[in-house]
Amino acid sequence: MSFKENLLKKISLDRMKQRVLGTLGPIGGGSKIDKNAMRALLAAAGFRSLSMRGLELYLREGTANEEKQAVLVLDNDLPVYDSTVDDVAMRKEPTVKEMISIRNAIRILSDSDVVMTRKEATVETVYRESISRLDLSFTEEDIKQLEYEGRGGVEGNDADTVVESLSLFGELLNLGPEPLELRIEHHHIRGRFSRAQGGGEAFGPAVIYSLGDGAIRWVSETIPLSDKEAVQRFRAKAQGKRDPDIVGPAVIQHLSEEAMRMAPGVANAPTPRSPG
Repeated sequence: MSFKENLLKKISLDRMKQRVLGTLGPIGGGSKIDKNAMRALLAAAGFRSLSMRGLELYLREGTANEEKQAVLVLDNDLPVYDSTVDDVAMRKEPTVKEMISIRNAIRILSDSDVVMTRKEATVETVYRESISRLDLSFTEEDIKQLEYEGRGGVEGNDADTVVESLSLFGELLNLGPEPLELRIEHHHIRGRFSRAQGGGEAFGPAVIYSLGDGAIRWVSETIPLSDKEAVQRFRAKAQGKRDPDIVGPAVIQHLSEEAMRMAPGVANAPTPRSPG
């Protein structure tokens, strides 16, 4: 796949991870996880599925069912066992005959000896494995191609292309969605979070794209969220009521230049991050 395709894949995997994490509840609770999102992560990480006794099990590619290995059970707790498939099936869905055995009963009642991870830790492990299979290295030519497509979207007033471009550059430059204080209806905003002097959060610089009229603006100021005057100044620039620092296709060019500064003339890779 091309660099752009791999980067879009990573963005998709980030969203899948957040969907799963957002549906996790306490261990043993009644919350139902987003199994479709988890299946997508597992497939991207190279796990194969196996059905046994009504259980949906996942094993790494290239392993044999009978060997001791990491066995993931796709249920609300997402346990990963260091055991065999048969042992996991017996522990999770024992038959009456199996429960009669005292040795088996002990194993059924307690799995702490074989469970390696559950819930968030399992999701993080699978996510990291899925990301590791992507080639996220890039060259100056890759960035220029993203710039070319993004500028074309702005000039042609193609909202889908512009939003995709901002997502790609946002991933490269670690730009996240705006906080509630700076949210503007029908505007797509991505910026950088930091700590303000004296404490508290700050946001900016940021790119703002109006889904209504197609205007795109760049505000270079870093806004302390506790500063009401600065927040109002940002909102005015974002909506074109005050002059922003950069407007139009030049915003995409600026993002491209920022991305190329990360690794001028050599290949590099964006650091994996959790999307906001």
